[in-house]
Amino acid sequence: MDEYPYPLFFEATDFTDREKEKVRRYFQKRRDSGGGDCGNVEKLGGSIYKICFKEKEDQERVLQRKFHTITLPSGEVRLTVSRTSSPQTSDQPSTSQSLSSTNPNIKGLEKTFRIDVFLLYFLRDNSKAYKFFEKQLSSIGCTVELNFDEEEVLVRGEVDKEPGGGFGGAAEKWECQVDWVFVQLTESYNCFHVLEPKQVKMVLQDSAFKTDDIKVYTESGYAVVVGEADAMKEKIAILEKSLPAKKEVPIVEKNFKLIKEEFNREMRANCPEVTIIRGSAMITLEGPDKEVQSGAAKLDELIKNVKEKRVKFPTALLTFMKTSDAIPKYQTRFQQRLRNPVFFEVGSDLVLSSLSSDALNEAEAAVMRDFKVTTVQLQGAIDLNRLKEILTKAKNEANSRELRVDVSYMPGASGTSTTKVRLVGYSEDLAKLNEVLHDFQMNQVSTQETINLLHHDIVNCFDKILDLIGVKQTKVTLQASHFPNPCVFVSGPRCHVQEAKEALTSTLDSLIVDTLTLDGPGAQQYFQEEGKVTKELIEGSCHVIIREKQTAATPNVQRPRNTSRLGDTSRSLSYSSSMYSTVGNSAINRTNLKIKLSSLENEQANVLVVPMLNKQLTSTNIGKSLLAKAGNVLKLKFDSVLASCALTPGDVQLVDAPPSLGCSKIFFIECLPWDGVRGKSVQALGNGLKRCLELCVQQNFGSVAIPIIGPGIVLQYPLREAIQVLTDIIHQFGLSASSGSLTNIHIVIKPGYTDSEECYHDVYKQLSLNMNQGGQAIFRSLTSDLDDITMAVESGVKLHVVFGDITNETTDVVVNTTDFQNFILDGVCKDILTVAGPEVEAELKAAYVERGKIFVTQSGNFPCKAIFHVCGQRDEVYNLDFVQLVCNVIYYCESYKYSSVAIPAIFAGAGELDPTIVAGAILRVIKSSTSSMTSLTDIRLILIKIDVFLAFKEEAMQMYSPAVINRVSFQEQQQQQQSAPSVSAYLSSLQISSTSQQSVFTFLGLSISDIDNAMEKLKHQYQTQCSSKTFSKEELDFLSQDDMMELKNLVESEGLFVQTDQSGTLTVSGLKNGVNRVMQKMNQCQYMNLARVVRVREEEDVYNRVVWCILANYGNWERLPKSANHQLEKNELTEGITDAQGLIWEVDVQAMVATRPLSRQTTKLKRLENLSDFTFPLYWDPMAANETMKVVSLETSSAEYQSVKEAFKRTVTKTVMKIERLQNVHLRRAYEAQKKHISDKNAHEGGAAEKLLYHGTTQENCHSIMTTGFNRSFAGQNATVYGHGTYFAVNASYSAHPTYSKPAADGSQLMFVARVLTGVFTQGQATMKVLPLRNSQQPHNRFDSAVDKIDNPTMYIVFHDNQAYPDYLITFKGD
Repeated sequence: MDEYPYPLFFEATDFTDREKEKVRRYFQKRRDSGGGDCGNVEKLGGSIYKICFKEKEDQERVLQRKFHTITLPSGEVRLTVSRTSSPQTSDQPSTSQSLSSTNPNIKGLEKTFRIDVFLLYFLRDNSKAYKFFEKQLSSIGCTVELNFDEEEVLVRGEVDKEPGGGFGGAAEKWECQVDWVFVQLTESYNCFHVLEPKQVKMVLQDSAFKTDDIKVYTESGYAVVVGEADAMKEKIAILEKSLPAKKEVPIVEKNFKLIKEEFNREMRANCPEVTIIRGSAMITLEGPDKEVQSGAAKLDELIKNVKEKRVKFPTALLTFMKTSDAIPKYQTRFQQRLRNPVFFEVGSDLVLSSLSSDALNEAEAAVMRDFKVTTVQLQGAIDLNRLKEILTKAKNEANSRELRVDVSYMPGASGTSTTKVRLVGYSEDLAKLNEVLHDFQMNQVSTQETINLLHHDIVNCFDKILDLIGVKQTKVTLQASHFPNPCVFVSGPRCHVQEAKEALTSTLDSLIVDTLTLDGPGAQQYFQEEGKVTKELIEGSCHVIIREKQTAATPNVQRPRNTSRLGDTSRSLSYSSSMYSTVGNSAINRTNLKIKLSSLENEQANVLVVPMLNKQLTSTNIGKSLLAKAGNVLKLKFDSVLASCALTPGDVQLVDAPPSLGCSKIFFIECLPWDGVRGKSVQALGNGLKRCLELCVQQNFGSVAIPIIGPGIVLQYPLREAIQVLTDIIHQFGLSASSGSLTNIHIVIKPGYTDSEECYHDVYKQLSLNMNQGGQAIFRSLTSDLDDITMAVESGVKLHVVFGDITNETTDVVVNTTDFQNFILDGVCKDILTVAGPEVEAELKAAYVERGKIFVTQSGNFPCKAIFHVCGQRDEVYNLDFVQLVCNVIYYCESYKYSSVAIPAIFAGAGELDPTIVAGAILRVIKSSTSSMTSLTDIRLILIKIDVFLAFKEEAMQMYSPAVINRVSFQEQQQQQQSAPSVSAYLSSLQISSTSQQSVFTFLGLSISDIDNAMEKLKHQYQTQCSSKTFSKEELDFLSQDDMMELKNLVESEGLFVQTDQSGTLTVSGLKNGVNRVMQKMNQCQYMNLARVVRVREEEDVYNRVVWCILANYGNWERLPKSANHQLEKNELTEGITDAQGLIWEVDVQAMVATRPLSRQTTKLKRLENLSDFTFPLYWDPMAANETMKVVSLETSSAEYQSVKEAFKRTVTKTVMKIERLQNVHLRRAYEAQKKHISDKNAHEGGAAEKLLYHGTTQENCHSIMTTGFNRSFAGQNATVYGHGTYFAVNASYSAHPTYSKPAADGSQLMFVARVLTGVFTQGQATMKVLPLRNSQQPHNRFDSAVDKIDNPTMYIVFHDNQAYPDYLITFKGD
């Protein structure tokens, strides 16, 4: 059977598949079309479409609508549906055709309309309607015929021929008139299909539906009402009201159970026709509308009367109710036994619901009475397993039929060992278990008593005391404690504790105590170390306890024997719980700590320490940086070493460093990412760092560079935790005093990060705190790249460059930089105003300050006399001259008579200028202004940023001579007021008499004879271990201050006696090992002193033979100091070199390049090897051993070239083609000898007075002068106006004249720049062949040169060939 048997048809233009689906969905929706479940839209042919419905009722509802308007993507369409496959609408005739006529001027027409068959029936049965319809058609000359079989209406008519001879216009008009009549028909009458059986019955039985104007027709199972439109509206309304009402009321299930009985009773009495349907959380009422509304109101009223009560119960009790059968049991009980039912529900709370408040209260009281939970804290030491056994048995008995009670065990408060027992269940059963628990505690609980002790020392040796008095193992526990005071806790079963307390108190009171005093602290140290076993043997054989106690200095006088018992109330003895200990031992720590601002890959040290993760070289940024510099060579070395080894966190792997790095070894530490302060990562890193330092000592490395490991993106340590780990390990290394050859530890901080300043401050602070231990230095020094520098400049003015915070300054004046607008932004201004206070800030805000001016305010709370406010922000439009601003600051200080000022880096912060530019400008202003200062004596440049400080420091080092610069390191800051002690002062501090310190031992025993025997044995054993050694004054004289300090530390750590006599000898007495270590130390000092002497001689020897030079900032070659000269020659470059200005450089000898560690500034190096009788000038290039003459063409970019050219161009406009330096060993040797002669002769008259002068020459003479020098024999070639000598001009323009510098064929000219020894000169004469005597009484003392005019010479004439040296040859050419 077809699933969709009820078709409808309609006519339309072609539909797409998408449009057909949209039409189907329209007919499927009842609210849109009246339809329902339907099939697909099918095209039958032409423009006819079919759609079929599953239910006939749906088909009929669709037919009831005259038109169906559907919105499609192409626009709206209007469909008329019908039952047949040739659908026609009342306004759309199915056919319109012409009929033949005998009259040629008249044409017959007819048109067929398909309309609802029930409307046809109505026209047939209602004569009034039919006549009206017929009259309308006849008015337009038409007749009508009804065809009930075909459900059609046929209309016929005639039209006349038009004047033009056709019928087209008249036919069209006729058709429109007919269509209009049919539209009027369908709009005037309605066909209403009644499908609901009850409504069908009502229509058929109700006479109101059978009038003249309304007709009712029946079809299988349904009825159709047809009539005038207005009358039909009233009838349709009556039908719709006759449908049954339906109402859904939401309700909670538990509430309905409470009201169900009463609600059903009410509905049966008052609303019998209403059907009640129960659903999930919903009650549906169906029936007559009035009764449905009444029933819904009653239901709502009953629901509102339900009362609810929440009872707060412990969670454990609620859990018990859920797991036991309490809920159904009490649910039944409350439903049946209470006056009103109560609903019982257990969730996060206990919830009771009822229509009666009394019933709720009664139910609550019953639950509170019947259930309980209680927690019992166990007291003392309990046998928990035994307790659990007893309680489990009692619980099982109670729960034999049903779950009545439950038991659980919970730990006590955090940090305690107590246990809690929780009982939960029915009250009567819980009470029985609680009684069982109480009985157990009374019988089994432990208690504790306290015995107070008079001294802490008894606590430390309490176990030995128990062994001494023979205490046996019992059920009672004895525990000695220092807190809250010296005492013994006696713990155990109550019945045993009191007995044990009384016995122990009596035994302790019977112990005897005595003391033995031995001179010197070394006795204690011996019996704590080498003699410890001997002391223990004495304790065992004599049945005593021996304790060490260090006392203050006491006079060495005979004292009466002092014995006592522990039970005595008066005691003169005290006990020390700590063993004697000292810092250091014979191997004094000689390590220097250096904080370096650099990148690890640029460090010069024997060892670099590098972190890694999972054995991966590039797992950290440090590893990546090393690889970037060292290249694949490092990768190959790393992989070959780590490929086959297994590492655990904290392990260290050694890898040989490639030549491109400034180290010998790289120590890689296997690390872990941060997992907390107490995690494994901290332990692994600490172990790794400790192992690195140990390996440095074991393998005799002198220096190691360690970065701050951890705070990067890989390991993710908090910065301070990473610093803490490193500084703790360094501190422990210092305390170990096992530095060996390791003299330098570099802590490397990479600048340029946002936390670089914070990192530096934290590292410096931690290391500063760790420099000393117990008043004794454990490291030799602490320095950093950020140490302050102080320069003593002119007029007694001191200039300080300080890395720090300006708010810590106490100078007379503090300079504040501000833009006079934003005072709350972070920076120097905010910091200063925060300290100064609101009054100063208010004064500043109210001020109007012109550009470039200084605004002076009171200091407020700032510890200074005044604050100078200046504009510290660069204006792109108005570029403020900050050089003038610094001048104004100095001027104001002088005007107000202030002696000190603190200045920040003006314009280097918010001004965003290059710190190097700011530094150079400010330092030049200060340097040029100091000569005129009278009040201002102390200028402090306070720089808070690392890059700014380093820029200022470097500029200062270049601008000022090293002789006036003083670096202030950590030790100097700590000891600026302390002068270096003399050797005699050290010897005085070393002298320790036998009365200054003593070793005191406390003896505890059961008898006096045991104690006497033990004292004698201990004293004898110590005396057999002692010796002495005397050192002469000559052996002591070579000791340095460091040696004396180490000797002092050694003597103190070994507990030795030192005595001196008037002759200066030193006698050391004490334990043999200690005296031997002092002897070893003295031998070591002698060796090191000898090594220092040898080193000085080596440096001097190398310095005389070899000259190492560095190209300074202004292009001049400077000789390096002896130490750096020796380092370069011997290739000892791990620490870098220090030039004459105190600047440190890293060196690449192969490339002959030196690099500054921080700025990465580079410069050239040069090596000259002197001859035995000739020292090379510093600006010469190296020459081969057999080479005596060398011509060097200068590079045009060199400072040397520019200097010579600039001097030449001052007076000559011609073009310089090239400049050559002439290096003639023979000529220069003779020249230098002559220079020394004249310098010595004129020592008090200006010396040799060497000048750079000019001498024009020709191509013919040039080579001769270069090889043999200037020759007086050629005098007269260009006149001898001032004598028969060699002429030299002050200005190059004179020598450039073609007369003297004759042009070659190509127009080029030659001129020598000569070094000339002018000495003491006289007026030249044309006849002069030798220079006249300066003094007739001194026949060999002649003038050194002649000049053209005495007052302002432009020409010098010399009469000695070695008195001039051709230094440079300039080739030039006219324009």
